[in-house]
Amino acid sequence: MRARLVLAAMLIGALIAPAAADAGAAPVAVRVIRVESRAIEIYASYPGTVIPAEYVQVASRMSGYVEDIKVHVGQSVTKGELLLTVNPVQVAAGVRRARAQEAKARAALDTARKNYERFKALYADGAIPKARLEQVQLAYAAAGSDYQAAQAAVQQARSQIGYAEVRAPFDGVIFSKKISNGQLVGPGKELMVLYNPKQLQIHVQVADAAYYALELGKKIPVEYLGSDRAPHRIDAIVQRLVAASDPMTHTHTVKLLLPPDSGAQGGEYARVMIPVRRTPAIVVPDGALRDRAGITGVFVVDAHGRARFRMVNPGERRAGGVVILSGLFPGDRVVVSSERPLANGVEVRTTGGGT
Repeated sequence: MRARLVLAAMLIGALIAPAAADAGAAPVAVRVIRVESRAIEIYASYPGTVIPAEYVQVASRMSGYVEDIKVHVGQSVTKGELLLTVNPVQVAAGVRRARAQEAKARAALDTARKNYERFKALYADGAIPKARLEQVQLAYAAAGSDYQAAQAAVQQARSQIGYAEVRAPFDGVIFSKKISNGQLVGPGKELMVLYNPKQLQIHVQVADAAYYALELGKKIPVEYLGSDRAPHRIDAIVQRLVAASDPMTHTHTVKLLLPPDSGAQGGEYARVMIPVRRTPAIVVPDGALRDRAGITGVFVVDAHGRARFRMVNPGERRAGGVVILSGLFPGDRVVVSSERPLANGVEVRTTGGGT
């Protein structure tokens, strides 16, 4: 253990020891900033799920066996695109029965018309009373009504065949699929769920401290993998706050609305960062950090105009740079770029806001 401590001390000493400057070497031009403590947001991170805000359950309108499913979960489809086919075995039989009834009603109507014509002639000759003609006339009218009903039944049966092809009701993405090829379905059976990719929410459960830090309309940073499978970080808008907490977890449901061009996919994992407090901290640009023998640090320009490597403890990265948890103090002049690689103790010529 003692040997390890000695080795570590020697390594750090080598990193921070002044470098022997070449005689007559010109100072290295560097750009510096004078760091200061400023208030930053501290975020509480919560896992969430991307949920469709606008979706439709595509259901079967007839009985039959599912055939030729043409789409998969996550696939984009356009309005009217064929999703699957339901084999209309029972519907085809219904059409045949309706046509048979239509033919029977047509034959009955022909018979009733002929009878009416015959009895009308007999009545004209005075061979039958008017009451008898009226009976035949009523039978003829009833046969006509029966034939019209049979025709309507045929049309209705034929329209059912059109339901065999299940098509997308609007442009969207397949969120889930509830059936497989060969499965028997009936009217009203849910086949799949289609959602609008431009109307997505993130649902998240948060603790009291985070819940009471939110308000409707507030923008909250979220992270997720988009449809391009690349990480995205954008702002979502607080759309709904559920005041009632879960009795088991004591958390509140929060719903965030994503922008239409978010590129997120329904069902995906998301990370929600909710600001819960502000605290003073020092933030430096990413480019200021250096790695020397596995030690992270920055070059600080001392009062004598020399660059000194100083070990720091970096925290989270954010839009303004990297939060420094320890190792820097307000007023330090930190090198953010240099015309050539720096050595510890080298003389520098500073430019920038921290000169």
